[in-house]
Amino acid sequence: MTAVAAPDSSPTAAEYRAATAGAAVFHSPAGRLRLTGADARDLLNRLSTNSIDPDGAPGAVSATVLTSDRGRIVDLVYVIHCGDHQLLLTGPGQQENVTAFLDKYTIMEDLEVADITDDTELLTLTGPYAAAIAATADPAATDPATGNAAARVIALPGNPEPGADCPTTYQILAPAGAAAAIGKRLEQAGAVRISAAAAETLRIARHQPACGTELGDAYNPLEAGLIGAIDFHKGCYIGQEVIARLDTYQKVQKYLVALRFDPAGAAQADHAAATLPGARLVNDAGAAMGIVTSAAALPDATGAELVGLGYVRTAAAQIGGRLQAVSDALPGIVTAQITARPLLFGGEKPAPPTR
Repeated sequence: MTAVAAPDSSPTAAEYRAATAGAAVFHSPAGRLRLTGADARDLLNRLSTNSIDPDGAPGAVSATVLTSDRGRIVDLVYVIHCGDHQLLLTGPGQQENVTAFLDKYTIMEDLEVADITDDTELLTLTGPYAAAIAATADPAATDPATGNAAARVIALPGNPEPGADCPTTYQILAPAGAAAAIGKRLEQAGAVRISAAAAETLRIARHQPACGTELGDAYNPLEAGLIGAIDFHKGCYIGQEVIARLDTYQKVQKYLVALRFDPAGAAQADHAAATLPGARLVNDAGAAMGIVTSAAALPDATGAELVGLGYVRTAAAQIGGRLQAVSDALPGIVTAQITARPLLFGGEKPAPPTR
């Protein structure tokens, strides 16, 4: 079950190969908020894009987007029903931002928000063998000192590899100080511990948008490919009118796209990956069409493949389309081909509820 990494590349490249052939484990930078109070789920349902059933059963996991009154992304969050409380996984460093958003719209509701990021640790387990390892490594074993579960294993919704047999990604929440032992058990079961750099490469290869690069106030959920985390049949939420109008009248101005760049020699790709983010995407006439937000060099048998994510104007966001990436930081013009329009949670609108 353990993946075998190629011996002829950098540690990041070797870790990436191991992660894509087996399973990877790494520390997640996601923020963690604990929500308590009788109105927690109902308030989340009224404030965010997706349906959060106030009467949902413990164990339910939902992805939803908090948006501003202009329909712009505040954060993509995962809501986990933990019985007596709700766990919110936020974007890295977004705990204060999300807490302020919830506080702004909490009036008479019974809700308390606590930032538990520093009191917990979060491991990500992902890859083709992640499900088997999560089941056999028993990361939620009982802590003999307290008698409580040492960790909570959360299977995240999402479609990390469009068009492929998508491995489930697991988040393992543990008390502070417990992650090392849990990580060791996962490694013994076949997972490979990878660095933050390798995890970032994996994210870009899987077309997963991230807070601060592809997600934030500059974009709305439709542009970011998060349509599958929007319930168009529920009642109003913050930003609902703007998002509904953009969808109904097809007024989305740009879309998140996956990109493949040329040239892609190994040394050149590594350098370009560090300098491409922020590059402008232009057409043959030099007209601005978009921007590169993330880039990574993926190892392959002959060297490296340079890929990335970016936003492109709707008229030019066609799979197979070619643009030029231009930046003062680049040694020359780099050709970018659009390979996909990522949809993290799928692209189908949910059917209206039956009566």
